Amino acid sequence: MSSLLLRIVLTVLLVLSLLLLLIRAYVEYKTSRTAVKALHPSVAATTSSSATETNDTSVSRIQALFHESNTTLDQKYKNVASEIMDFIHAREMKKEEQNQSRAAAKKFVSRCRQPVGEITLPKPSLKPEPKKVPHKVLKPHKPYLVIIMDDIRSVEEGEMIRQLPFPVTPSIFPVTSDHPDTQEIARMFHTFMIHMPMEAYHFSSPEENTLFTGDSLRTIKQRIADIKADFPRLTAINNHTGSKFTSDLEAMDKLFCALGEFGIPFVDSRTSAATKAREMAKLFHRKVLERNVFLDNEDSVPSVLNQLKEAVAYAKAHKQAIAICHPKPTTFEALKQAKPLLKGVEVVTIDKLY
Repeated sequence: MSSLLLRIVLTVLLVLSLLLLLIRAYVEYKTSRTAVKALHPSVAATTSSSATETNDTSVSRIQALFHESNTTLDQKYKNVASEIMDFIHAREMKKEEQNQSRAAAKKFVSRCRQPVGEITLPKPSLKPEPKKVPHKVLKPHKPYLVIIMDDIRSVEEGEMIRQLPFPVTPSIFPVTSDHPDTQEIARMFHTFMIHMPMEAYHFSSPEENTLFTGDSLRTIKQRIADIKADFPRLTAINNHTGSKFTSDLEAMDKLFCALGEFGIPFVDSRTSAATKAREMAKLFHRKVLERNVFLDNEDSVPSVLNQLKEAVAYAKAHKQAIAICHPKPTTFEALKQAKPLLKGVEVVTIDKLY
C-alpha cells in the first residue's frame, strides 16, 4: 500500500514538473513572438539584407534610424498621418459632401481676386507692335521625373536622401517643437520644399500649426510669413495630409492669396480627388504642379519599384511626372535599386519644372 502511494506521489510530481516546463516554454515563446511583432516587416527585411550585404553601410544607417530609442517604424509614424493614408480616407467622403462641394464651387467668388470671367482687360494700344524677337530654341531633353520625399524631419533622413544615386527633392516639415531641426536639414540641400500640414477629413491628431479651413486670411498669411522667414530659399510648398483643406474653395483661395504675396508656388499632393488647386491656379493665373503617382502605397521594395515604373511611364506619356514617397526603410532600399528603371527619363529636382 505504501509503495503504491509513493508511486502516485512521484507520478503527480513528474506531471507537475512537466506542466511547469510547458508553461515556461509558452511564456518564453509569447515573449519572443511579441518582440518579433514589434518589428515592422520592412525593418526586418532591411536587417536580413544588411546581414548578407555587410559592405552596404547605407542599409545599416536606415536600420539604425528607425531603431532609435527602440522606436519601431509603426511607432515612428503613429502620430504622423501620411498623404497616402489621407488619400485613402478621403475617398470615403460621402456623396452628399461631394455634391455640396460642387454646388459651392458654382457660386464661389474669390475674396482676393476677381473671377477669370470678370477680369477687366486693358484697352488695345494704338502704338505699333514691336518687332518680334525669335525665341531661343531649347534643346530637347528627356521627360522629367521629379521624386519628392515627404515628411522629412531629421538630419539622418536628409543624409540618406543625399546618398541616393539620383536627385530627390525633400519636403521638410516646418519648424515646430516636434521638428526642431528642419532648418538644419534645409541647409543640406540646394533645392527643397516645405511640407505644410493642412486639415484632413479623418486625422484626429494634427501636426502643430496645421492650417484649418476655418482659419482667417490673416492667420494663413502669418503662417506663410513665418515659413518664409525660417526657410528663405524654399522652392515650393506642398500639403501634408490636407484632404479637407484642399477641397475647400474658400480655404484654398486664402492660401493662394498668402502664397502669392510671398511668391511661393504650390505643389498639390492630391490627397483628395476633390482638390481645388487647379481652379485656384486658373483663377490666380499661376502654374500649379500636382502629384501623379504615390510610390510607397504598399510598404515593400517590389511595390515601390512597380510604382516607380508607373511614374516613368507617366513621364514619358506627359513629358513630366511627379512622384511622392516617404522616408521608410523599404522606400530607401527600393530607390537605391531603381536606377536601371529610369532609362528614358531624367530625374530632376522640383525647381526644373518651374
